[in-house]
Amino acid sequence: MAVQLVWFKKDLRVRDHAPLAEAARRGPVLPVFIYEPEQLEHPEFAGHHLTHLNTCLTELRERLADLGAPLVIRHGEAVAVLDELRAEHDVQAVWAHEETGNGVGYQRDRRVRAWARGRGLPFTELPPHGVIRRMRSRDGWAATWEERMAAPVVPVPARLDGTAAYAGRVLLHADLGVPADDRIIPPGGEAEAHAVLASFLAHRGVNYMREMSSPITAADSCSRLSAPLAFGTVSLREVVQATRQRLAQVRGDLHADPRWVRSLRSFESRLHWHCHFIQRLESEPQMEFRSLNRALDGLREDAWNAEHFERWRAGQTGYPMVDACMRSLRATGWLNFRMRALLVSFATQHLWLHWRRPGLVLAREWLDNEPGIHWSQMQMQSGTVGINRLRIYSPTRQAREQDPDGTFIRAWLPELADVPGDFIHTPWVWSGASRLTYPPPIVDELAAGRAARARMTAARATPQFGAEARRIYERHGSRKKAVMRAERKAQGLPEPRPRPTRHTAETRRPAMSDQPDLFGLTPEPPKAIMPAGLPDSWQRALGPEFAAPYFHELKDFLVEERRGHTIFPPAPDVFNALRFTPLEDVKVLILGQDPYHRPGQAHGLSFSVRPGVTIPPSLRNIYKELQADLPGFVPPRHGYLRAWADQGILLLNAVLTVREGQANSHANKGWEHFTDAVIRAVNGKPERVVFVLWGAYARKKRKLITGPQHVVIESAHPSPLSEAKFFGSRPFSQVNAALEQAGRGPIEWQLPAKAEE
Repeated sequence: MAVQLVWFKKDLRVRDHAPLAEAARRGPVLPVFIYEPEQLEHPEFAGHHLTHLNTCLTELRERLADLGAPLVIRHGEAVAVLDELRAEHDVQAVWAHEETGNGVGYQRDRRVRAWARGRGLPFTELPPHGVIRRMRSRDGWAATWEERMAAPVVPVPARLDGTAAYAGRVLLHADLGVPADDRIIPPGGEAEAHAVLASFLAHRGVNYMREMSSPITAADSCSRLSAPLAFGTVSLREVVQATRQRLAQVRGDLHADPRWVRSLRSFESRLHWHCHFIQRLESEPQMEFRSLNRALDGLREDAWNAEHFERWRAGQTGYPMVDACMRSLRATGWLNFRMRALLVSFATQHLWLHWRRPGLVLAREWLDNEPGIHWSQMQMQSGTVGINRLRIYSPTRQAREQDPDGTFIRAWLPELADVPGDFIHTPWVWSGASRLTYPPPIVDELAAGRAARARMTAARATPQFGAEARRIYERHGSRKKAVMRAERKAQGLPEPRPRPTRHTAETRRPAMSDQPDLFGLTPEPPKAIMPAGLPDSWQRALGPEFAAPYFHELKDFLVEERRGHTIFPPAPDVFNALRFTPLEDVKVLILGQDPYHRPGQAHGLSFSVRPGVTIPPSLRNIYKELQADLPGFVPPRHGYLRAWADQGILLLNAVLTVREGQANSHANKGWEHFTDAVIRAVNGKPERVVFVLWGAYARKKRKLITGPQHVVIESAHPSPLSEAKFFGSRPFSQVNAALEQAGRGPIEWQLPAKAEE
């Protein structure tokens, strides 16, 4: 049988490993791991990475051997090693997970794909999490993430048919020329990853929400799953599903600690960030080397200060919290998110260092280095993204808030052991400061912070910055907020408390948040653009969408389009589907793609045309199927479907406008995000709704329909291009049967002989 080579990279596990499972179904499996010199010599790689990697490989070898196919370990350039194994073992296919790594890994993967094409060798890369390769638009990204995370975990194959390949051995630091170090790091491996996950969900994470920010409490209260996720000893899907199961458990337990619900919800939000940030590097690999917002190129490059950089790297800046964090990181390879942000903010804002070289230092120090997350955060905290609020962390304030007694500072800065508690955060003002071996502050915090903010503000005021920010949001900005809102509603969670409007102490000086501003929100969000005549139920359900930044951008786009082109339907008719069928009346939803694009046709209802307009081919086919499906149906001489809308049929297009003569010309401008929210609102109804999805485009929306009370009817589209598969699908009798079964009453499909608007 054909040998299937499975290439392990950053996925060192056997559970939830789709490439391994797929290969096992097709023939003998040759599992391979390659020590690659170009990665071992990379400035981001250090001895503790190899130590942890080898513990992962040791367990993976044992697991694979128990299944029947020992791990084959090689050392060398990836293409050369794979080609040698192909020749030796008649490899007929290569399987791997997609990887979003550093630039070296990116170029390596391109070489491997070219090699496989050149050999006529099938090379299948499967997604390990929610990052989408070759993604064209961020719209719908969150829904794809949810779809992947909700899919069943891939089970471990019962057994593997192996090969006679020489297994090799786990190579040590001396074998590979990688200097060893004495850092205190956790063990690796799949069993350890699941034990860490279990302990977090069982007891350590109970006060995660409150304790994750302080370096004193975070080491135990944070999940500590970042290294297992980076090395792939547990899949993100496993973590998401285990978290949701635990959340359901504590919400149903009257005796559970009430802190669990908030902590688990907060933790799950961070699991969304994982792929959100990696997606940025996947979509724009150059962000590892260049500022994401190109208008900021040159902002810091000419201001490099070697002394500042070396003192920051050594933990000798004179700011106790900054230095304690750096020394702790160098000893353990780990730091909580808030303190990571502090290190980056201080280096790039107060010291005004370009983010690239500090980024290489930190990437080498983090045990859990994940390039997509790391370089996204480096640019975000240094302000070079441009779609988030600028943050400059105060090292002194953070020290007082997160380490009020100086416990963490004293643990890592023994030279401050004798400093009185009142001065531990600012030892330079203590009368005995001259006796300390600790340096004075490298810069004046307030003056340096003000100067950085002034420079950033001036750079952000340029036209080039604004244009770049819009490009970045379109390509990288999160569309997650509306999806999260729908998820909260579906899970029965309360709406977040509104922000206080009075000028309390909280509003005057909000606490620093560990959550990056994924959505580019401003302190004063834009007002809702509420269409006239919309029923109250739709106003309540869709109010946040009408106020969202994307909807304001869509409005601006449409205003500009109508200035230079003829747009259908006319502006007063765009929201007719919602006007004619209030949310509380919806019994059936028939989804179209975009409006008719010929004069006089579109008037806001999918598949419908105005009275007196020739019936389009798709609607003629709908009438033909109605005749065959429902005896006695008489096709009218018009195509005006208002009578259906009045009965509770929401005739919705996924895109609500179109340019004359150019089908799909307004796709991917924001309408899909809005109409997905409409579908989710209908999905949230407690009574049955029948969703009619015709054609491949509409059927993709099925993932939005999660309510078990609903019924989905799918078939080919009634277009002449697919009419043969549409005819005979009998959707209309199925709709009525489903409605009658739920006690909702059937639809009278017969339309009036004469159409009246």
